[in-house]
Amino acid sequence: MNYELDTDLSQEWMSLFEAWLLFFPNFLKNHYEERIHPRLLIPEKTLKKAKYLDHFPQNVFATANQSDILPQFITPAACLHVYPRLGNKKINHFSALITAHCARFENGKWKSPYRLQDFHMTELVIFGDEKTVNKKRQDIQVLLEKAFTEFGFKGNFENATDAFFLGQDDGAKVMQQLKKLKQEYVVRDGKQSVAIASINSHEEFFSKHFNIKTKGVLLHSFCTAFGVERLTSYSLKIWGKDKSNWPPKFKKYAKIS
Repeated sequence: MNYELDTDLSQEWMSLFEAWLLFFPNFLKNHYEERIHPRLLIPEKTLKKAKYLDHFPQNVFATANQSDILPQFITPAACLHVYPRLGNKKINHFSALITAHCARFENGKWKSPYRLQDFHMTELVIFGDEKTVNKKRQDIQVLLEKAFTEFGFKGNFENATDAFFLGQDDGAKVMQQLKKLKQEYVVRDGKQSVAIASINSHEEFFSKHFNIKTKGVLLHSFCTAFGVERLTSYSLKIWGKDKSNWPPKFKKYAKIS
């Protein structure tokens, strides 16, 4: 298919987009200690260490002036900027909210408005011991379910079938589904299913590859991810353009004109 960038985004769409960017730092303020605003590009060595290039080579955009000295790629997922910061450090826990401008090639299979060539991703990333991380992950799921219900986003968390950090082979996908490592909040837009948030349990995967430990023990981690453009388009469809109909808890973040 031919991909064309949307150039006629309505004023209401832009107002919602900017409001979502303001909403998450406030909505999740009790669950993170640090905010991260990364650059657009990410080094090849980070993607290799995270096994992203091994598992998802079809997703990455490389810069045109690649060199043998410092190959660079456009960020495919916001959380990938977090792990190198913690590499080889001994920490008890870590939590951060990160928003990044991302892009994924995905074999050119883009489809507006929910699967775009480039997009903004906000992620909550938490590291800690297994018990603490599992409790935090459950708390976040409950928090999101409540918020989405209040916003009129009728859906449920479902076990994701698409590949995550373990890769794309059948064994990895089966393991991901059996362990319920990736849960997506799925809503409907007509006949189309749309995942508007995901909660991804990494277990010790990134701690192992980036050597993130406490007292010699690898930490567990998870991330919660939101595609801002996807949420914007879906919320505009559900709430409409009349800003008086937008939920009060959300509307306060929007520029009303």
